[in-house]
Amino acid sequence: MLTFITKTTLIYSDIRLYNYIGGISLDFVGEIINHKVFGTGKIIEVNNDCIKIKFDDIEEEKDFIYPDALDSYLELENEALSKEVEAELAVLREKRAKKLQKEQELKREALRMEIMRNEKNNVKKSAIKKVDSNIAFKCSYCDGGSSADSIGYKSICSDETIDYNINISKNKSCCAPESGCYQYVEGNISREELDAMHSNDNSFCYESQMLNQWRVFAGTKQKDTNKIKTKKLRNVNRDSLALLTTMLPKEKENNRLIFAVFLLKENYELDYEKDGYLGAHDKYRIELSIEESKKLKFWDFYINQKNPEKIANSSALYRYLTDVQAAQVLKKICEIKKDTPSEELSKEFLEYYCKIKNIDVNEIPEPSGALQQSTVN
Repeated sequence: MLTFITKTTLIYSDIRLYNYIGGISLDFVGEIINHKVFGTGKIIEVNNDCIKIKFDDIEEEKDFIYPDALDSYLELENEALSKEVEAELAVLREKRAKKLQKEQELKREALRMEIMRNEKNNVKKSAIKKVDSNIAFKCSYCDGGSSADSIGYKSICSDETIDYNINISKNKSCCAPESGCYQYVEGNISREELDAMHSNDNSFCYESQMLNQWRVFAGTKQKDTNKIKTKKLRNVNRDSLALLTTMLPKEKENNRLIFAVFLLKENYELDYEKDGYLGAHDKYRIELSIEESKKLKFWDFYINQKNPEKIANSSALYRYLTDVQAAQVLKKICEIKKDTPSEELSKEFLEYYCKIKNIDVNEIPEPSGALQQSTVN
């Protein structure tokens, strides 16, 4: 039986709790449900964001995200109720899709207006040349899809890395209750279900698809409860170099390595379709293996001008590099890629970058990052 209710209304009948999906209440308490791993159980409690189940074959009670779990790996035995749930979940999915589309449209429009304002301001400031237009991103470590030629960032992490990112590194996105990896570590889904979630969802785990999609997230900021805006990137444009950096498990900040670089896509300034993401140029992009990345330490090139000897992590998602520092990174990659299939591309990449930045490729100075400052002193 379906009953239309408001979000703040609680309905009780025969001391049984009703809950709502998309504004329509359904009676779940006491229903029999099946899980691929835990088998048969009974629903003992439902609230606004959690469904609690007591399974027949295990002692502990299990919590699942509600109503999402009913849309994936939990199946009601009551066929009539199951059909009602599916109908209401379809309504909920449609509402979520419309809400997401509306939010994206608002963000794209806000981004377009801000870019227009920046372009007007840049006309007034054209006499001032900015050189720190390249950007290095901090990425959580991901060994998914790693091989002799790739550090990873192409699939879900191994069990060991998932455990490290959640229980030791405590990465915010990995530890979120809605994260598939978190649900896996908690024992609520199997590895097979986790892999299936990744295969069927292009938005699943940003890092796990970074070097498949070749894009990086600029981040957002929320000024109030109704406005979410893409973070403003200082002087970043189609000629900017993006560097992807990470730390291997148990390593310290001074060993932060660079595992990929790319020039921003040629139409970067006009791309509003994937709000908040910086896409890579079709040609000028290079990834490094783990062993190659160990030879390309971020702090060999980067330095905090206000505190040259300081090597420290911060909450910032990214740092800016000058054109010369970026050229130094590309020059080092040429040395690392010598006698490899990427040798010619790395040379062409360096020459092209130096050309658009008016840098003499034969006059690039040696790196003078924070690690060099520490060595000298």
